[in-house]
Amino acid sequence: MTAAEPVAKDAPPPGLLRVFTCFHEAHALGAGISFLRAAEPLSAYGWSATGWLPGQGALRELAEDQLELVLGGERPLGFSLRGWREPPGIVVRGLRTPSYLREVRAALEHVRPHVVHANTLLALPEAVVARSCGLPLVLQSHELPPPGPKTTATIRYAAGIADVLVGVSDAVSELLRKHAGRTPVLTVRNGVPAAGKVPRGAVNDALFTVGTVATVSRAKGTDVFLRAARLALEQRPRMRFEHVGAADLHRDAGLDEELAQLTSEIAPQGALAMLGYRPAAEVVPRWDVFVCSSRSEAFPLATLEAMSWGVPVVATTVGGIPEQMDHLDTGILLRPDDPEAIATWLIRLHDEPDLRARLGEASAARVRREFTLERQAEGLHRAYLTALNRRFAPARIRRAMKAVA
Repeated sequence: MTAAEPVAKDAPPPGLLRVFTCFHEAHALGAGISFLRAAEPLSAYGWSATGWLPGQGALRELAEDQLELVLGGERPLGFSLRGWREPPGIVVRGLRTPSYLREVRAALEHVRPHVVHANTLLALPEAVVARSCGLPLVLQSHELPPPGPKTTATIRYAAGIADVLVGVSDAVSELLRKHAGRTPVLTVRNGVPAAGKVPRGAVNDALFTVGTVATVSRAKGTDVFLRAARLALEQRPRMRFEHVGAADLHRDAGLDEELAQLTSEIAPQGALAMLGYRPAAEVVPRWDVFVCSSRSEAFPLATLEAMSWGVPVVATTVGGIPEQMDHLDTGILLRPDDPEAIATWLIRLHDEPDLRARLGEASAARVRREFTLERQAEGLHRAYLTALNRRFAPARIRRAMKAVA
């Protein structure tokens, strides 16, 4: 076990409720960021958070600022057969796995948490170790995997070892309940920090800028975003498009070549910038419109962040996105895989500043009402207490909880 330098002390303080959160990766993506943001409001309920992060990455740096203690080890586990085959290969990964799982156990014994929070379904191996230690277990799904035998088996297994399952949207929770049996499923929607109002006219006087924040992949609809940009620019050549998100995480065969071809077709030259990973706060507030062209989403943070800054959002009707906004009230909702429709709405929003302003103001107000970090923390607190009660409450109370699960 290796430990990063803790923020203030080498072990969580006594007397607090301790939650041990297992992250499945060290990239600063939505699932990890969403929990770190909720750590401070969780402390109002008496929770002290420790994080287990595999490997080095931007998320570790954020965690060291937000959590009481950060521990971790190099994770040899692959997320798929293709992942297992990546260097150093299946054999070496397999040989290193028992040692890694022992490191997880040693960390749990060091922290002695009251509850373990597996932050995604991909943290199932760490969750299994926590279960073997007899610790109350909350397993959260930030994913909305496609239906099929693999998804069914994964959720059933997760429900079998967890005391509580948590979905980040009603869409995710509905999928979990189909296979959870008697394990309770709670919905805890992510929140975002309060954002100050950005004067729209002051951020981009010369050019109308459309942006998106998403990892480069087919699931996130990167190709759809570029096709919509090409179509919109044919009619409004003074528009500019920016893509923010990591470009080296996808495993979509042929996507890089397709995107290179699309990029070469976008005119005028310089109308598109692929900016790579950057914190959303550095770019989104200066955009005129935010686009989410995803083919699959559970409950994206980026759309909420754009809404919180008053940036009007054009998004697809997938997963939990319709729980965030209503069409023509707090955003624009379109069916997935329709770059023509996205382009049409971008042109309309370009031409109608009053519509942009109305959507932006309404969306910011909705985020302030419904998608706060305080509400997220309250939901996680409720999930942790449910797990504790299901494991340690008197027998009659546990029987009553099972009866209503």
